Amino acid sequence: MNAAAHSSPDSGRFREPIRVGVLGAGRTRQGLGPFLARACEAAGGVVVAIAGREGGRSDTVACELAAQLGHPVAVAADAMALAAQVDALVVAAPPEGHLAGLDAALAAAVPCLCEKPLVPAEQAAAGRQRIDAFRTRGLLLVENCQWPFVLPTWARLWPERQGRPVRSLAMGLGPAWPGPTMVVDSLSHVLSVLQALVPLPPDVPLLDVSQSDAGPAAANNVVRFAVRGPAGRVDVSLHLTQCPAQPRPAWIDVDGARIDRQLGPNYDQSFVRPDGQGEPVEDPLHQLVYGFFTDLRAGTRDRTEAHADAVLLRLRLYADLLQQLGIRA
Repeated sequence: MNAAAHSSPDSGRFREPIRVGVLGAGRTRQGLGPFLARACEAAGGVVVAIAGREGGRSDTVACELAAQLGHPVAVAADAMALAAQVDALVVAAPPEGHLAGLDAALAAAVPCLCEKPLVPAEQAAAGRQRIDAFRTRGLLLVENCQWPFVLPTWARLWPERQGRPVRSLAMGLGPAWPGPTMVVDSLSHVLSVLQALVPLPPDVPLLDVSQSDAGPAAANNVVRFAVRGPAGRVDVSLHLTQCPAQPRPAWIDVDGARIDRQLGPNYDQSFVRPDGQGEPVEDPLHQLVYGFFTDLRAGTRDRTEAHADAVLLRLRLYADLLQQLGIRA
């Protein structure tokens, strides 16, 4: 990173606007690259360059993104070249490309927002090493798990449930792909919501892990497990229904108090209770990216440490769950 851009990893002094590079800015496997790019610009950054696995395809994506954002977007040769010319790196490539993105961010000493899961389960040991490296260098590392940003809305819609220990968490999602892939793609989300609701020790064990349909083409599956938090056992279930096209279902239920997402024009989002009471919600993805930029500008060590702790625990639970379910990512 240019010394004028960031004088030290936790100084919080960035030039404005923050220059962002996106690794994997296309829609391969229905990725979020273009959405993350637009969210970065809405948060006050500017996407100056992208990189991908295919040079010709990257040129096309850069032109498309430039038309959407209203300014030129350059193409870097690879992740290392991309990270070297920006102030922050967004890794939106498929999971098998995440480790290269993390290494590029570390080599350039830039903070990183990485799509979930941080790394495939079989790379968990390498992922832990990278998290420790970000922590040691005081560099912010955030995983794109946006659903905890819906929980304040849940609290407002169910005020009578506040202050009670959480005993159960259920979440429903509609991933595009069937079979084990839907589990691999979705586990990080329910784990992040669990972490936001229940303070978990770093060595918390998983209990009673199961799934309803382990078939390779399963269109519906329910993954169940439990943890033991400070107030006792918490039962968790992740309900998955294959949904190749939008709108995809999404709901959260805490101790029987459920909210469901509804999508309106222009992808406007709201969440509603079963009785119809609801309220609009700013896109959780935009909230997460805005928080990433807020933490970048603040440059506080405690936020860097908190994110590292959360990502590290989530990676361990993610890999352990897949192992106990017999799923190879």
